[in-house]
Amino acid sequence: MDVLRVVLWVEGFPLALDAVRASAAVVVDGLSREVEQLLQTEASHQGLDPVEHQEAVVGAVAATMAAKRGKNALPRRIRVPADDRTTAVAHLLQMFVLGTLPEVTEVEAETIEKVLGVSPGRRQRVESAEPWLTGPASLIVGAADFVSLPRMTEALADASDAEWEQARSVAAALFVQLPVVTRALAAQTGKENLAGLGTYTALDSDPLFAVLLVGFALGARRADWSDRIEDLTESLAPWSGLISEMKQVLDMPQHVLDHNLAGHGTEMHDRTERIIQALLDRDLEPGPRDHR
Repeated sequence: MDVLRVVLWVEGFPLALDAVRASAAVVVDGLSREVEQLLQTEASHQGLDPVEHQEAVVGAVAATMAAKRGKNALPRRIRVPADDRTTAVAHLLQMFVLGTLPEVTEVEAETIEKVLGVSPGRRQRVESAEPWLTGPASLIVGAADFVSLPRMTEALADASDAEWEQARSVAAALFVQLPVVTRALAAQTGKENLAGLGTYTALDSDPLFAVLLVGFALGARRADWSDRIEDLTESLAPWSGLISEMKQVLDMPQHVLDHNLAGHGTEMHDRTERIIQALLDRDLEPGPRDHR
């Protein structure tokens, strides 16, 4: 119920902000307790103190997570050697779950980007735009200052009502619009992880992300990332019109569609077929898809 309340608020339903704030706090506190319990259980298995030997305990948890395969495993969009993958997952747990700032080399940070699947964002372009992932990869460590669970807990508790309302629009753009845009790009190009954006295709499939994105939006503004967040949300705005144009394809009689495609070559035909299939699969609608 708490997650659902936050999701509905993010999506624009007129819910009391006090109730939404309380629900978000309950959800994030629950996640923190789950993490604490996970570490305590692993420490018990290893015969270690979860506080004194936190790094070793986190490493053991990371090794299990990194090796796991199947439905609930971490995505493997880019091939990474097993040991490097485990180290990257351990650093991610330290930074974004525990809120600590481990010493991470530039090479290790680049591996983290590969594990997250976003590294193509450094070299691949979307249309004529510049690569969106720039600067040293090690900057990701500093992001723990505002997107880790401890920092999210603080931001959710301390933010003013005005900050919450500002965060609402950002969370809505990232939770509702961004996944649809990334799926539209995949349909257009035939590339599932173009520019590393495939990482975001399923954000709207898990309601929990709505809560985390509110915390992210609040923390990012407090960390003087407002300009970057505004640039991101503004870049999503034109896509609603483009996706609406894509949907018009379904209303076209086949002979009209064939006439419009005549002379455009195989690439345009293939792109149109992918878009039509994505529309039929409801990939260009927000929210979970039944076929996935």
